[in-house]
Amino acid sequence: MNDTNGNSLKKNLDDWAIFSIINNTKVNQHKVIGWKIVAGKKVTAEALIYIIRKFKGEIVIRAKSEKDKLELGNLATGADKINFYLPNDTVLFQTEIKQLETNGDLRVKIPKMIAQVERRKYMRLLVDERSDVQVTFLKDSSDGRNLSHNFSKNCFDISAGGISFYVSRSELKYFKLGDDVPNIELTFGSNSLSVSGKVVNIMEVEPNSRNDLHYKVWKICLKLTNISSQDREEIDQFVFNNLPMDNVI
Repeated sequence: MNDTNGNSLKKNLDDWAIFSIINNTKVNQHKVIGWKIVAGKKVTAEALIYIIRKFKGEIVIRAKSEKDKLELGNLATGADKINFYLPNDTVLFQTEIKQLETNGDLRVKIPKMIAQVERRKYMRLLVDERSDVQVTFLKDSSDGRNLSHNFSKNCFDISAGGISFYVSRSELKYFKLGDDVPNIELTFGSNSLSVSGKVVNIMEVEPNSRNDLHYKVWKICLKLTNISSQDREEIDQFVFNNLPMDNVI
């Protein structure tokens, strides 16, 4: 399966597994996102799985709001197929449209194939130190010396589960595996959250033709902690909206 931003996707064609995931999404009223690429931009609509008619091989999708109803209708009008993302299961699929009802509900076929992100609970977006994805925090040194440093770093990548950023050799003394990093201000796009993190990996990164680095750095990988489900959802939505996914499914 195609790979997008380091998210390895695995095909699943098992009818029982596909139905189980879709049914679980319905039973738990988990959000689904309808989407397609229009003029190079991802257009989305949030919805819920309202009805599953297994004997007819169809799903009824209902938009979450009036705005989403309009967007869902726009996505379906004049189209034979539509894409969906199930954030709770990191599942993507494309399916045939059967009918757009007068009340705004959308009837689609149960898909024959889904694509699921392997080895990750959340999709990851490589931002490669984009200026609109940043962390700011105060960190004490981890080498026993009584030192503190204010960090403001552009992130290398972001997901609802964690973030990473580069530090220099002189900054490395402030980090070791297992360190807790409280009171992080995380900004992404127009959003800003206060979160905490734990250092789960420190990776040495040498300059090469792919990364445009001029000297060796270290990538600090943080697992996000002390974060609400709503804040995780905000991050996951940002990641999904910015992933280059036009060739994924």
